[in-house]
Amino acid sequence: MLSRVCDLQQEIATFLRQKNLPGADHFSNPQWIARLALLTDISTHLNDLNVKLQGKNILVIDMYSHITAFEVKLRLWEAQLAAGQFMHFPRIAACAPDDVDLNTCVGVVTSLREEFASCFTGVRPLAPGFKLFTSPFDFPMDEAPAPLQMELVELQCNDELKAKYRTVSPLSFFRDLVLPSNKFSNYIEHVKRIVAMFGSTYCCEQLFSKMKYTKSRIRSQLSDRHLNDIPLLSTSSIDPDIESLLHGKQHQASH
Repeated sequence: MLSRVCDLQQEIATFLRQKNLPGADHFSNPQWIARLALLTDISTHLNDLNVKLQGKNILVIDMYSHITAFEVKLRLWEAQLAAGQFMHFPRIAACAPDDVDLNTCVGVVTSLREEFASCFTGVRPLAPGFKLFTSPFDFPMDEAPAPLQMELVELQCNDELKAKYRTVSPLSFFRDLVLPSNKFSNYIEHVKRIVAMFGSTYCCEQLFSKMKYTKSRIRSQLSDRHLNDIPLLSTSSIDPDIESLLHGKQHQASH
């Protein structure tokens, strides 16, 4: 929306003047336009981050890596804006240099960086556990929890498992390859705890959205059982075996 406002500045100002609405003079103020450009660029970066945090099969470790990367970007942008460099802020770069208040730009990014630092303090102590999940073959054995150290030694010395781990994602590795529970019981429990963590409400919001379109007034034959089954199928990542389901049903013979 902000990008469209920036692209349609003259049209919006003309519309406001024709309707005798306040706000048209803002679009003739270069300093105000520069602040709008800053808000648009920052919102674009935040929107990109928000999209990365959504979707199925997104674990808390993936979300944490995106958040950590964004915090590094904020520090980079803070230094670049202080030096008058706008390569990652195209809307601000299109403004005249004299219209851009560098102190305001740096202050906005600094406030955003501090906000991120304070919001995710509870997650940072879990970072070693995340790394133990994503990089078990490279994790220092002496830094692992004591109950996992012996199992981690066995895992890192298994060349077959190490070769398979390099060809798939960590989630696929632990989901499709069953580790012997008698040899890696503690590490399996650690993996289960990481996978079971809910880092986002995306799945819940998706379920409500599916329910909105499923339970409509034009679907008069929808029963309570069907209402429970349809959202379950629509939000599940399981691919149904259609052929097996068809073979299990008796087809109606032609008359």
